[in-house]
Amino acid sequence: MILAIIQARMGSTRLPGKVLKKINHQSILENLMERIKPSKLIDEIVIATSANPEDDAIEALCKNKGYNCSRGSDWDVLDRFYQASLNYKEVKTVVRLTSDCPLHSHKVVDFVVAEFLKSGKDYFSNSNNEPDFLEDGFDVEVFTYKSLYTAWQEAKLLSEREHVTPYIKFSGKFTCGWKKSCAEYTYKMSVDSPQDFEAVAAIFEALKDTPDFGIEEVASLLKTHPEIIEKNKESIANSGFQKTIANDKIVK
Repeated sequence: MILAIIQARMGSTRLPGKVLKKINHQSILENLMERIKPSKLIDEIVIATSANPEDDAIEALCKNKGYNCSRGSDWDVLDRFYQASLNYKEVKTVVRLTSDCPLHSHKVVDFVVAEFLKSGKDYFSNSNNEPDFLEDGFDVEVFTYKSLYTAWQEAKLLSEREHVTPYIKFSGKFTCGWKKSCAEYTYKMSVDSPQDFEAVAAIFEALKDTPDFGIEEVASLLKTHPEIIEKNKESIANSGFQKTIANDKIVK
């Protein structure tokens, strides 16, 4: 069984409540869900949020829309992932997605999952390995359930607990692979700030007549419309991870 887990929470320093901000009459989280649901390789999708009171709104949305929802630790997202996986039997593969990527595409998800299955590795991604593999806004990480369980048991650093996969990628205990799905895509399009939100909303508006657009269409649009990139030109990919690394510490 292949289980996709989407991490989502209302708390955000730069753009509070961003996952429920609306683009095209739907929240960011709804846009993401509707765009990845057509996946042919994912068996189940669950939104993993925190038990904090402010995330009651995410659980309410899930109940209203019929989305699976699991709640757990605020800061220990690795534990939140592991606890979410316990609700599903026979999980062999886990797909990690983040709720700040409303542009995401089921085509990219299936590409990375297929590459993972073909590779025989413990971990595979189209991003999260700078500089050659960075498809921000379309990030997919796929790893074995066994890897998740081992990381959950052994990871001790804040960076490893808060960002889920660093222990799998950097401990040396697992085989890892990377491959971009679109060579032309080099942009930062996850939503971390008001400027990111403005840029992504502009992309949705420009591609409104192509509802099932993928990463290729976004890359082509941004190549011909640099004014969209100008909207969030100061935004830095993976800045949250870099901040955690700068203040890393043992927490377990």
